[in-house]
Amino acid sequence: MATALIGTPTVIASSFGGETAVLLVLGLLTVAAVALATGIDRVTGPPDPEPSGSFARGLTLGLMGTGAAALFGLVVVQSDLRSVLPDALLLAAAALPFPFMAALQWPGAVRRGTTLVIVTCVVASVAVWFPGARQGWYDKRVLTEVGTLSRPWVTTVDGYQRQLPQHTGGELIVTPYLPVDGVRGAELQLFRDAATAVEGDPCAAGTTPGALAIETLRSCRQVAAHRWSFTTDASQVLLGQEEDTWVWVAAAPDEPSSLLDTALDGARPMTGDEYDAWLDEVLPEPET
Repeated sequence: MATALIGTPTVIASSFGGETAVLLVLGLLTVAAVALATGIDRVTGPPDPEPSGSFARGLTLGLMGTGAAALFGLVVVQSDLRSVLPDALLLAAAALPFPFMAALQWPGAVRRGTTLVIVTCVVASVAVWFPGARQGWYDKRVLTEVGTLSRPWVTTVDGYQRQLPQHTGGELIVTPYLPVDGVRGAELQLFRDAATAVEGDPCAAGTTPGALAIETLRSCRQVAAHRWSFTTDASQVLLGQEEDTWVWVAAAPDEPSSLLDTALDGARPMTGDEYDAWLDEVLPEPET
């Protein structure tokens, strides 16, 4: 408790001086912990025929205890536990490694019981930590390869077959649809984009949304609540705000407007199974 109470504010203060200052303070704290543990062992410990026994036990307790407490402090800082747990509880937790290290040096049932408690805590911690860490590693891979963790949007339109959604390295994901009869030039595209339009009236932007912004805008009007219609020389677009996402459908100018309405009405995010199957298709095989 003395090491935790004195060391914690000292290490925090030293962090403003950089890594060298932190390491220096941790070294001094370790020396102090070793000295305290050795002194306590000599005064209150059992008789030891080895004159170096107290120092060996104090050295083990000081090194391992201070190291474990420092590692715990790093976890607290990185996970921002101070915002959810009181300082008194965190200080008590930082002090726990020291009695555990002392108990591991005590022969008989104390050592065996302490070992069982430590092993149980480590196994339980890994069991709790690993699923979240594994998901974090996978999400990082998805962000690197795909550019977003958002699910592609899909729809259902009679006479059209969904193709593999195309990621663009960002929030924009395009899901192409081709007619089942193989008619060329009748492609339908569903776009999901978190930043398609400006707030308020998308027509105020003066351009077509997202990837079609390079096309010349011919007309734009609001056709329903949270829904706008765009036309360009090369396509017609129906834009809608679904949940917190902008979703839009594009087709050739000669396609019936009801086709776009049907596609946008049925638009939805992929289900979990659909999303997993899509990632299996687009993510490269991990290197072995």
